[in-house]
Amino acid sequence: MHVRIDPSLAGVPAPRTGKVEGTMPLRKVENRLERAFEKTFSRPFKNALQPIEIASRIVREVDLARRLSTQGEISANVVTVWLGPDDAERFEGFQKALVAELEETVRQHALAEGYAFVGPVRVEVYVDDDLKLGELEVRCEFEAGASQPRLVASDGRSFAIGDLPLVIGRSPDVEVVVNDPNVSRQHAEVWRTAEGVAIRDLQSTNGTYVNGHRISAVSLSPRDEVVVGTVRFRIELA
Repeated sequence: MHVRIDPSLAGVPAPRTGKVEGTMPLRKVENRLERAFEKTFSRPFKNALQPIEIASRIVREVDLARRLSTQGEISANVVTVWLGPDDAERFEGFQKALVAELEETVRQHALAEGYAFVGPVRVEVYVDDDLKLGELEVRCEFEAGASQPRLVASDGRSFAIGDLPLVIGRSPDVEVVVNDPNVSRQHAEVWRTAEGVAIRDLQSTNGTYVNGHRISAVSLSPRDEVVVGTVRFRIELA
């Protein structure tokens, strides 16, 4: 029997249709997951699943499921994970954090491999009573949908890029505030285009840089690094 892991119910089983709300090289994935959960899993459990094992299995299944299109390789964007009840109990209380890390693993792996998505990335975790400790199942699917581009800062902040431009600057009145004396009050703006996302420098004093080059206006891809003052930004399309 399959039931979901739902953080709002603190371990109470829910219907099968529910979901958890919520490559970079595998070594980087492992380091990030270890930092996120090192205190929770500092005590070893024989045969119990570790977050990196779930992430590694997802990466493998994503690679196996990838498809070739006229625009290159396409990655599955919806990943369903089933855990046994004993492993699910160990993750009780921080399922949202686990799901967020696994979704980021899918995005970063696709970025490293050059995969595109047909819709937003989503990871769902369920409990399967038939699975034993240390066992898991993973299914990858392609689900079309409108992606919501985001501007992600190196300090952890994330901003949805909607119909109106996001202005980056030192002023407290802009959407993306960078507290750096080398950043102009209104330094640059990021906006959606028919092809994706673009950035424009707003005649700043010290300039806006993309991949090390000072720009006036340019289209962005997830592989690009934007630097404004001391803060680095990247675009996330799924």
